[in-house]
Amino acid sequence: MATFSPSPAPRRTTRRATSHGQSPPAQPARRRAGGSKPPSRFTTPTRRPGSERLQSVADDESFGTGMDLDEGSDVFERASKAEPVFAKSREMEASFYAYLPVEVKQVLKNADFYRDAYTGDVDPSTGYALVASRETCFVWKFAQALSGTPTCYIFTCPVDEYPTVMVTPFHALVPYGQSREPGLILSSTAGQIRFWDSLGMGLAGADNFSFLSLNLEDEECVTTLTRADPQTYIVSTSAGRLFRLIATATGGKYHLTARVFSRPQSTLSLSRLLPSFWSNSELQSESGNINAVTLETQVPGATSRNLWAIADMKLQKWNMSAEGWEELLLAEDVSEITRDALREVFLSASENDMELDLELLDLKLGGPETMVILVSFAGPEDTSAMDVGSNPRRIYAVVSMLYKSGEFQITGVRSVPYQSTTSSGAPMHPRMQLMSYGKLVAIQFGDAVTLCARDTDYNDRLELKSATDRTLGIGLVDGESELLVLTAATMMRAYIDIDAVSSFDPETGRAHLIKGTMVQAIQYGSYPDNPLQFSFPPEVDGQALMDGAEQLSWSILVSDPDVVRPHHDLQAQIISRREKMSFLIKFIGDNGVLHKMSRKCRQRLAVNSEKLYAAHQLWIKYNQVLGVGHAPNVLSIAVHDYMVAINEASHDDYVRAFFRNRVEDIDGLFRLDTLTNIIMRATTEHGHNLADIIAQVNLITLTIVQSALSFRNYNKDVYGLQFPLFDPWSSGEHVIATLSTLFDYTTQLVETPSPDPELARLNDEPKAQLPELAASLFACYQERLDWLSSPLASEQTGSARERSELEDRFKQLRPEVLETLRRDGFAGEAFGLAEKYRDFRSLASLCHKDTVYPPQNNPHAARIEAYIGRFKDAFTTELYQWYIEHGELRTLFAREHDDYLDRFFAEHPDSPILWLHELGRGRYGPASESLLHEADRAGELVSKHLMLSIGKLSQLAQLHENKPIDQTVLDAFHDGLDFVDVHETLLEDLKSALATVRSRQSLEMQLDTITRIKGSNLAHRRALQSVFKQLVRQLLQGKALSVEDMADVLSLKDNTGSVEDYATALQLLAGAQNIPSARRLSAFRNIWRRIYIHDDWDAIQQTANVTDAELNERLRDTALYVALQATLPRRHKPDGYISLPSEALAIPERSEITLRWPGMWPEEVDAVRQDHLRDAELLESLHLDNMYESLRQLIEDEQ
Repeated sequence: MATFSPSPAPRRTTRRATSHGQSPPAQPARRRAGGSKPPSRFTTPTRRPGSERLQSVADDESFGTGMDLDEGSDVFERASKAEPVFAKSREMEASFYAYLPVEVKQVLKNADFYRDAYTGDVDPSTGYALVASRETCFVWKFAQALSGTPTCYIFTCPVDEYPTVMVTPFHALVPYGQSREPGLILSSTAGQIRFWDSLGMGLAGADNFSFLSLNLEDEECVTTLTRADPQTYIVSTSAGRLFRLIATATGGKYHLTARVFSRPQSTLSLSRLLPSFWSNSELQSESGNINAVTLETQVPGATSRNLWAIADMKLQKWNMSAEGWEELLLAEDVSEITRDALREVFLSASENDMELDLELLDLKLGGPETMVILVSFAGPEDTSAMDVGSNPRRIYAVVSMLYKSGEFQITGVRSVPYQSTTSSGAPMHPRMQLMSYGKLVAIQFGDAVTLCARDTDYNDRLELKSATDRTLGIGLVDGESELLVLTAATMMRAYIDIDAVSSFDPETGRAHLIKGTMVQAIQYGSYPDNPLQFSFPPEVDGQALMDGAEQLSWSILVSDPDVVRPHHDLQAQIISRREKMSFLIKFIGDNGVLHKMSRKCRQRLAVNSEKLYAAHQLWIKYNQVLGVGHAPNVLSIAVHDYMVAINEASHDDYVRAFFRNRVEDIDGLFRLDTLTNIIMRATTEHGHNLADIIAQVNLITLTIVQSALSFRNYNKDVYGLQFPLFDPWSSGEHVIATLSTLFDYTTQLVETPSPDPELARLNDEPKAQLPELAASLFACYQERLDWLSSPLASEQTGSARERSELEDRFKQLRPEVLETLRRDGFAGEAFGLAEKYRDFRSLASLCHKDTVYPPQNNPHAARIEAYIGRFKDAFTTELYQWYIEHGELRTLFAREHDDYLDRFFAEHPDSPILWLHELGRGRYGPASESLLHEADRAGELVSKHLMLSIGKLSQLAQLHENKPIDQTVLDAFHDGLDFVDVHETLLEDLKSALATVRSRQSLEMQLDTITRIKGSNLAHRRALQSVFKQLVRQLLQGKALSVEDMADVLSLKDNTGSVEDYATALQLLAGAQNIPSARRLSAFRNIWRRIYIHDDWDAIQQTANVTDAELNERLRDTALYVALQATLPRRHKPDGYISLPSEALAIPERSEITLRWPGMWPEEVDAVRQDHLRDAELLESLHLDNMYESLRQLIEDEQ
């Protein structure tokens, strides 16, 4: 079968002859001296010869010895002792038929089919076959070769005066019936004809022949020689002429005469009576190359017979009279309708007639007025293809045509499963034969024979393996579905089941054909003496290819007896299945069709192979365990439990049954619930050693997972796998769960102290499995994450959630597993896994399990330096984070990696120790800014005070370096230090309530005392009292309060002697930049509401017998006066900074209180809001709008 790679398109073809009533090929015009003619075109282009020939060409005994295969082999099948099978499918079987004569084999053994032309024929009607070169013709009775060496008749061929390169004579056997040997006609391209009355003359020098010449014109040459009947033969020429050769007997010896076709010349003919009428209506034969000639079936008693011919692009119909004259009845150009039909079927066919380059190659009659035409046209050029040699030169098709009502109609177009390319076999003009009364078309190419059904989509082919082999002829057994194929190596017989061809289902049949091709390649393709090779047809359907490949792969996996021969040795049987799997994907790859398979299909093929490989490795381990004598055998238990679960436990040897037929479910053997159940039963019910059981369970799981992963990695290019894989089975949720649990079981086992040294020694095996369990677990996690991160996975519901959860689990799991490995003596493996998965946090942790400071005393100091040089910032980032999190700042700054530290802190500008690095590098300005930032976040008052003090000094230190000071930053430090002073002043004020307490009090007792004395106004506002106590507790604990918290403490406490604290609270809020505006507005209103209700306005407004001066003095003593006096002068007043009594009535919403106090329970939130509401109601009852205006006016007048 052909391989497909392109070459330049060939020009017009030559034809070869046949010896019986079929259309022989055309031959180019002979070259005379001084003549000019374009080079001949062979429709099947040349292929470079190989370095080796078929053994059968050189050795008569090759089939007799080489095919006696070992009984256990299923590579080659024999139909019988005499007929080894070369190929077999549902529709066709090809087998050895007969040897070639020694003389023929000797000649063909040394032949170069790319330099020397050879032709041949198989004539089942006479039982003879022939092979002819330019000089010699060999004829033998092929039926004789079935039982022994046949007699070979040798004849000298007529040679032209000016022979053309790659030219062979035309030939025809002359049958006389069963009573005598047939005769032989040989014609040169120049029309020099030799006729031997009997083949027996070939045994005596073959010099006794009769000779005649057709007297062809210059540049005219013979193109076909066709047997019409045993006495009549038709010769066609390149000038469009036809000759009738007639064999007649005289004195018991046959002679040959020839004459050109001519119209009737009777004296009473209508042409003589009406010459002008006749000359206008009669069709005249035009010059043109006749490519094919075929004749209608002879009707008994008929006085004439019709002949059809292809002359360039025309179909001619001739009437051959028994009286000896011929008449041209029809000559019509069919190129246009043929091109249109081809373009409808072949979408790649060019719309340009010149580029399409249509050629009519052969012609047969499928019935009355029904033509079957073999055509070819130029294949498309794909200049973008990496391998331009794969572009087809010529594409072939069979066109069915009907002549009806005076015109030709196309009734069907069938694609031929062959395309000529630069690598196709030796050149020859294709020949076509009709089988089973036209139901099947057989076409002979130089390196293949194709079959195409007329009524169904069935097509197939027999393709020669060797580049030094070629087809020489095909012959049809009359009345049977048998085809004899003569090659340079042997003669084959192909039997076609016409019923199977007729029932070919286009829906499933293509996949079955593709599968059949692959099955044959596996079963027969590797046998060295098989002359056939197997490949996919051109333009193979991608879906059929995928279906067929998956079906075959599955059949191999489950040991389908049609594909896998039974074998008592299970290991040998698994190896055979693995070889078939390997051959399958190699066959697909060698045919260049792997790209036609979808990503999922290639993955499924790989999965079947990797499961089979895992089963093989597991079977080897199983045999080793059996040899050691472990009891119980965990694999046997697991297989039994699985077979019971699927209702297949009736097998005598269920383990072997599983490995033969259920390998696709191999991952079911190590599901967590199954293995956990086995461990529990083996240890509790039977009292077996736990270490041995866990070791076996680990071995089963590791063997399956590791084998699958290693096979996949090794063969990823062979299968064309694209990563990440689509939902890989080897990293399913149950696989990860099983590996994780087994790692935990094993860790618990080996780390549990045992007082018995002997029992402790039994733990050595499971302990040694820890690194492999960890490696497999990490690999599965990563594979699963890769899949979940792919675009394909994102289309599945829940994949994003699963990926997030899996990432978190893997991140938490890695340091635990790596630490376990280190703790149990596998530090090297732990470091290796952390490096492989680039877990730099774990690497940093593993490097600091011993001495941390000074860094040069760390036993892993060299490793740390190596990691810094290898992984650079990726490692140092995690290393420095580890130092910071574990408080190892001295180690961090002891390392001399300033550049790495600079980049680290540049990427982490919010690091709490950035200021230390900046101070160490002498960058005081950035250091002060960092300190200001950290002071704002500091939770401890002492730390805040220290940072602010150092930060202020750092800002001032720039003066010594003649650098300008950032006044804004310096002011921020002043504000921060002032805020610290507020803390200290407030704390001192609150603690004054404890001065009268003599005994030492607990924190809670101090809170109660302070709240009772300093928060007496909160006695009836329990929710706000609780808030007050919470904030005071933080102050007593040395915590730094936020501005909001400080404002609440300052405004909630009793301010009888410190009304200025209200103003301080307002000023703190006004200066805060990190409080949302809405929340700051509510805070302002809360404080103003407390200011308004602080004083006894009823007493103040009792003005009887009070002077104005006294009244004004009363007003100046109020909290409202102090607050307004402090706030009115401010130029830029934020919203709410001064709130009117009516504005202060607004209380915060429930949602706002929840945001302000995120830790509060809902009922506590409601209570706080209720206290705010109570204060607002009190304020509203005071009617202070006029009083607010009076105080405001008083302050303005005083200013």
